Amino acid sequence: MQASMAKSSRLYVLGLGNMLFAGCKADALNSSVFNFAHTQVLIDDLNKVVSSEILHLDASCPALGLNLNFSKAEAVFFEINTPDATHESLDILKKVRQTNQAACVFILVTHSKSFSGTHFYVSGADHCLKLPNDPQERKQLLSKTIKESHWESTAQLYLDRTRLLLCSTTHKLDISYTEMTIIDALIKAPEHVMSQDRIAKTLDPNIIFYDPRALEKTISRLRTKIRKTYNIELIISVRAYGYRLRRGTISR
Repeated sequence: MQASMAKSSRLYVLGLGNMLFAGCKADALNSSVFNFAHTQVLIDDLNKVVSSEILHLDASCPALGLNLNFSKAEAVFFEINTPDATHESLDILKKVRQTNQAACVFILVTHSKSFSGTHFYVSGADHCLKLPNDPQERKQLLSKTIKESHWESTAQLYLDRTRLLLCSTTHKLDISYTEMTIIDALIKAPEHVMSQDRIAKTLDPNIIFYDPRALEKTISRLRTKIRKTYNIELIISVRAYGYRLRRGTISR
C-alpha cells in the first residue's frame, strides 16, 4: 500500500465550466475511479487509501456528473456532507447504473445528522458509510471497506439450482432449497436488493403473515455457512429494509 500511495494521484476539482476544456474531457473518459467530493478532507483521505488514480469532481455541480460516461468506471465515491446532497447523488448514481452494473459504488456520509442508506442501496450503491470524525478511525474504516469490497477482493461463485450447491472453483457448499431460493431471488432482484416482505413472498407466494425473526435466522445461518466456506459476506443486511447481494460475485 505504501508503494501505491507513493505514486502520485491525479487531483481534479472541476466545476461544470471546466469540463468544456478538451483535456478535462479526455481525463474523464480515461478515468476508472470517480470521486464526487464536497470537502478537501475526504479528497485527501481517499488519496491515501486508494491505490488507483482518482478523478475528483466538484459534487456541488450535479449536472457535471449527469454528463459523464461511467461505462468503464471501476469505482465511484459520493460524499454526502449535508442531507440536501442526497438527491443530487442519487441522480448521478442512477446514471451510473444505467450503463455500468459492475462498478463498486461507495456512499460516504460526512455530516453528523441521521442518515439512512436504503434509497442508495435500492438505487445500486454497494457501501454506505457514516464516517467518524477521528482521522485515524476514518482512514481505517475506508481502508477496510475498500479492501473487502468486490472492487478489491474478487470472488466468483456459481449457484447450481438443480443440485442445490453454491460452488467456487475449489469448493462446493450444500444449501437447502429455501437457501437456494433466497440467493436466486437476490441475484434476479433489481440492484440485487430485496425487502424482507419480498423475500418472504418469494418463498411463499400465498403468504399473508410471516415471522420476521424466523426469516432473519434462516438468512443468518446461510450467511454464516457462506462466510465459513468462502470467507466473504455474500448477503448483507440493509438496515430496517432487507438484504442485498454482494455485487459481481454470482452471475445471473
